[in-house]
Amino acid sequence: MRPCVSLLAFLLCLVPNVVEGDEDKLLDERNERYSSSTVGLLKLLKVEQQFADILIKYAEQLGEKSQSLQSYLSEVGHQLNRSPKEKEEYVSNPLNAFSLIRRTSEDLSKWYTYFKDAIHNGDLSVLDDIVKKVPNKIDLDSAIQGIQRIERIYDLKIDDMAQGVLHDKQYNSQLSYRDLIAMGNMMYQQGDYQASAKWYRIACRRELDDPDILLNEVLGNPSEYLHRQYIKSLYIYASSLSEPLKSAKEAFITAENAMADTSQEDVDNLMFNLNNRENDLVIKIQLYQTKKRPSNFEIGCRGLYRRKRNLMCRYNFTTTPFLRLAPLKFEEINLDPYIAMYHDVLYDSEIEELKGQSMNMGNGYADKRNGTEIRDTVARHAWWSDTSSVRERINQRILDMTGFNFSKTEEIQVANYGLGTYFKPHFDYTSDGFETPDVNDLGDRLASIIFYASDVPQGGATVFPDIKVSVLPRKGSSLFWFNLFDDGRPDERSKHSVCPVINGDRWTLTKWVHLFPQMFIMPCQP
Repeated sequence: MRPCVSLLAFLLCLVPNVVEGDEDKLLDERNERYSSSTVGLLKLLKVEQQFADILIKYAEQLGEKSQSLQSYLSEVGHQLNRSPKEKEEYVSNPLNAFSLIRRTSEDLSKWYTYFKDAIHNGDLSVLDDIVKKVPNKIDLDSAIQGIQRIERIYDLKIDDMAQGVLHDKQYNSQLSYRDLIAMGNMMYQQGDYQASAKWYRIACRRELDDPDILLNEVLGNPSEYLHRQYIKSLYIYASSLSEPLKSAKEAFITAENAMADTSQEDVDNLMFNLNNRENDLVIKIQLYQTKKRPSNFEIGCRGLYRRKRNLMCRYNFTTTPFLRLAPLKFEEINLDPYIAMYHDVLYDSEIEELKGQSMNMGNGYADKRNGTEIRDTVARHAWWSDTSSVRERINQRILDMTGFNFSKTEEIQVANYGLGTYFKPHFDYTSDGFETPDVNDLGDRLASIIFYASDVPQGGATVFPDIKVSVLPRKGSSLFWFNLFDDGRPDERSKHSVCPVINGDRWTLTKWVHLFPQMFIMPCQP
């Protein structure tokens, strides 16, 4: 019996039965990580815009390919005179951001090859330079992982995300045919065959809905590859359910060998049968879920912590004499350990100046912990150290809020988050193994203050998983907590994390207050 027949029998019979049974470097083109921040994504959008503008400039020279130019502009969603706010909103949507990174990484150079032969009387060096700026594979993989992270942390459905539904909100955007294949490929490489089958299935459906001959001519037709990958994913996933003692590696080898010996005609016949059983097969695969119990961090990101009681909001006019004249809006977030929030303590003019630090931002960063590099991209950040009356004014405000002692000229960290970027649960004190500037001179990080410089429509919360506290970003507000006890010992309850943004642009300003300068303000106590 030919391999294809056995696969067909396995997929159409076995699957239903089984389921029913149950670092930091300054930015440069060579080292770019566009996905790490909205700032980087806006920069990439500009690269794509420049590429399209140059093609439009040479439209008359394209001859027969001039009609193809319109297909390209439609494929990339090219728009003239898009305002800065519209550009920011565009890249703040993770589906748009991923499509932008995927198509510039994989497709832009192919379009360049397609069009350049028709341009005879132009300087192609500008286009050459633009093509050199496309995202590399690491950046593309980070973008795919960002989409995966949003899906899993917030327990979203892959089908909904593909159609532009994020956390029950419909957006005017969706993933393209080739975007879906890229997601399926990454899941397949990770060995998550259930997820890869879902992404491939949606791609197969999208292929039938909207075939584009020109795109297949320029970018290549992935149809045959897609069908084989979809069948292999289904086979391996079904095998893991029906034969749990059989390793995934054995099922993978069986599927690879079977498909290698299967003719394209047999693959087409198998796809025809799968499409006829689409509804039944989808229901069966969806019913069998292998989800893990959500962690406290994931529960917090989803906004499912129980609300705290006996908390107060008031004006603080006692910390420093100045507050008697200008008290600050103060909200208790948690009593033990003590976490508080100040409102309306960062103004639009100050936010505009701190965003001006984006030119000095590091290219996404991986923290070093005990000498080991953690490769998850966190955000794009910069240390705001330039002489600035605004920075000194913000530092003075922190002094008034906390009553601590430090110089108004001390630097502050500015950060901007990107596509699915997040910060794993961690501590701010150094006993966790993180390198901290000036720790020998100033002592450990006694307290942390985060200013939120933007509203985030969905996601992006600061979560304290051990004490079940979650705080959503609110533009102009500031979150304050202690990392150490009065005697300088670490308070492990201060573990916190940053949830990935679902949709929006997350900007923060962070200040760490060190222990030694506070010795007379906060005497050591048992």
